[in-house]
Amino acid sequence: MLSICIGIYNCDVNQLVKDLCKQADKLGIEYEIILLDDASKHDYLMKNAKLDFTPNVTYLQNYQNAGRSVIRNILASKAKYPYLLFMDCDTKVTHNDYLKKYVEAIPSARVISGGYEYKEKKPKKNYVLRWAYGRRREMVPAEIRNQNPNFAFSTFNFVIEKEIFNTIEFDETLQGYGHEDTLFGLELLEHGITVKHIDNPLRHDVAATTDKFLKQTENAIDNLFVIYEKVADKQNFIQSIKLLKTFKKLQDRRMVRTYLRFYSIFKSIILRNLRSNSPKMRYFDLYKLNYICEKHKDWQKVQP
Repeated sequence: MLSICIGIYNCDVNQLVKDLCKQADKLGIEYEIILLDDASKHDYLMKNAKLDFTPNVTYLQNYQNAGRSVIRNILASKAKYPYLLFMDCDTKVTHNDYLKKYVEAIPSARVISGGYEYKEKKPKKNYVLRWAYGRRREMVPAEIRNQNPNFAFSTFNFVIEKEIFNTIEFDETLQGYGHEDTLFGLELLEHGITVKHIDNPLRHDVAATTDKFLKQTENAIDNLFVIYEKVADKQNFIQSIKLLKTFKKLQDRRMVRTYLRFYSIFKSIILRNLRSNSPKMRYFDLYKLNYICEKHKDWQKVQP
């Protein structure tokens, strides 16, 4: 009944697959695990390739990096069961009833999101920003996520009917990291499908350094503007994305250049804090707003 789809990039998924097989076998359900490596380094290819000999597991390789959206679409096309469970590769199953909770929830919704979990222990300094962001912004209880379910949707850990996925799929024009889940959640809404959130997290094991995460964040912001051009209800989209809403207010008040001058004064302090062992999320928000003001300051001129 369940196809577990995992795209891999520079990650050892042997323990993850072992844990998933153990839970699925205990449940006695029909299942498959499809792994698709998106041109990882040779060492990871060697570690993961042996999983192809595991019962119910299929291991595939992509020899040129295609990106998250393309990989997920390929995984779905290979799946044979009516429900798809997507998860990121840098995850860990920390609850013995993880698959059981999804199987029990499937009759109640067509799309189910399980959420995030992060270690309590702080990682090394160079990885703290991504960890802190996850703990403070992504570890959100289902009760809160269900208040605005489609805008709270994440592709990190979710189940979807294959029929629904085949109707929508991931938009392959979005490049790199960020906000493919925002667009997917909106497209679900346009098809009259509301995401159901449950408390069924996977643990995200942070692999991105602070500088890498800052670059990923910039890419995600660029993707927001690609999505803006695609959505029908543009005003609602702006109001639903806090960063865009704040930027629009600055534009309406002709304060973009004022903000850029303000940020330039405090830039070194902000960056020093974000790279420190105790990054502040309000400084991270200032960093994102500065990027949007610098890179997209002419956005207002092209709005309808």
